[in-house]
Amino acid sequence: MTTPGQSSVHGHRIVSLRGVLEQLDGDVRAGRANGLRGIPTGFSPLDSYLHGGLRMGELFLVGGAQGVGKSTWALQVARHVAAGGHGRALYVCYEHSEEFLLERLMAMESALAGAEEPISVGDLRNLLAGADGAGEGRGGIGELLAELGRAQPVLQRLAEYEERLFLVKAGARTTVEAIASLARACPGSGPLVVVVDYLQKVAVYPDPQSEEEQVRRSVEGLKELAMSQSVALLAVVAADAEGSRRSGCGSTTCGATPRWPTRRTWCYSSTTSTGRWLAPMSSTSRTWPRASTTGWCSRSRRTVAGWSGSTSSSAKRFAHACFDPVGGFLSEQLVDGRLYLT
Repeated sequence: MTTPGQSSVHGHRIVSLRGVLEQLDGDVRAGRANGLRGIPTGFSPLDSYLHGGLRMGELFLVGGAQGVGKSTWALQVARHVAAGGHGRALYVCYEHSEEFLLERLMAMESALAGAEEPISVGDLRNLLAGADGAGEGRGGIGELLAELGRAQPVLQRLAEYEERLFLVKAGARTTVEAIASLARACPGSGPLVVVVDYLQKVAVYPDPQSEEEQVRRSVEGLKELAMSQSVALLAVVAADAEGSRRSGCGSTTCGATPRWPTRRTWCYSSTTSTGRWLAPMSSTSRTWPRASTTGWCSRSRRTVAGWSGSTSSSAKRFAHACFDPVGGFLSEQLVDGRLYLT
């Protein structure tokens, strides 16, 4: 079935420019142009660079070595999408349970609320461990958190978006097709951001002969999912300098050839063919020090571009599983193919 300005060949549409313009005009008039508007990540400098945020139909990769904060950053993005009323977020996690993610969201909310003594992940673990085996008759999670003296603000903040953020514990049989089914079945309406944590764990059948093939097939499948269902898709990639080259994330898979600085995280947009470096982070500070940063700058193939030679930075609070969403700017230099923050 085609409309004026279209024809169909083997299931593919051939659409004239006039047809595209008419479709866009109709969408704008009917208020259906949501796909043209970015979905904010909650990190102001990055959203500015992305002209509003993540886009429907795009795949966005976040890569880096173990422990640099990829999952924390991705969960905070999902939380911002839901809490800010920008749409729904589906977090598909191969590494952790739903309860584990909830612990981090609680600590995150406590810190983002500006509490003088926010609840830490350690506080929550100790509290929940103490409640285990206490027997029946004790109060629920509200009374349990009240023992820390800061329960209500956290629970109230979670309640504001509890029906827009969905958590899924993925497993060894969770394929791209399964993720696509989850996205279609996700309750509610409006824009949807799907987070996959992490790419190398996505099941691929028949079994790939190498990790590079597994990553390539997963990326291709996730990109097709984003486009076919018109969702914004964010995938976490576990990689270091050598692993990025071996897995293909820095070559044919992602269409870019970055040299990975030590202990940095790298973000890649499959639509724009540009990457974004995330600078090193500190695990020692309990505040928002400028020395503890994660930053973005744009890198397209071997050419560095971005914010007039600056990289955006956001401090991470490891104890509270979140980043400073506002951030700032640091200067940078490109020396022998490597980026150095100054």
